[in-house]
Amino acid sequence: EVQEHARKVFLQMMEDYLYNPNSPYHNEALYALFLERMLKSKYVDEARKSSLKFSLDLISRNCPGNVATDFVYFLPGGSKWSLAQTRAKNNRLLLVFYDPECPSCHETMQEMVADGLLAEAVKAGKLTILAVYTEGNQEVWKRTLSDLPQGWTVGSDHETVKQGALYDLKAMPSLYLLDGSKKVLLKDAPYAKIREEIAAL
Repeated sequence: EVQEHARKVFLQMMEDYLYNPNSPYHNEALYALFLERMLKSKYVDEARKSSLKFSLDLISRNCPGNVATDFVYFLPGGSKWSLAQTRAKNNRLLLVFYDPECPSCHETMQEMVADGLLAEAVKAGKLTILAVYTEGNQEVWKRTLSDLPQGWTVGSDHETVKQGALYDLKAMPSLYLLDGSKKVLLKDAPYAKIREEIAAL
């Protein structure tokens, strides 16, 4: 911690291994402990601490067991809704933050669209899917609406979530499984994990 170079290396290593959702060692709880310790360090400058505090605040939001942060979104027809108003069939709502122009996002979204298990769960009323476009290009959003199944509720938040840092969108798509009262069951989970939960419904 005292040595500047070692401190920088470890700060980057912990972010890469514990915070990156694509890392096999991804563990936000451990990363939060590390951040808390670094915020107490007398060797970390205030500018860096401000960045670390921002990351810690993001990690602390929308954790399992807590009610998901409410936000407003707009349907293609222009009607305005909020997450709190959105009905969750069978006490389950899959919240999907997505960007159709993101390559990795497109891959996961295609997997979800083609998944018969997910389609059957929606058709049978076992869960509601709310897909929210978080970027600012409304032309792109409207042009790609037909790529998503008709059984999904698709909206645009007009960048509210991103600009307000309401959710941690470090990788897209970002998937949250909620219950009917919008309590978080799974946070920013890989689709394979979400699929296991859906299969058990």
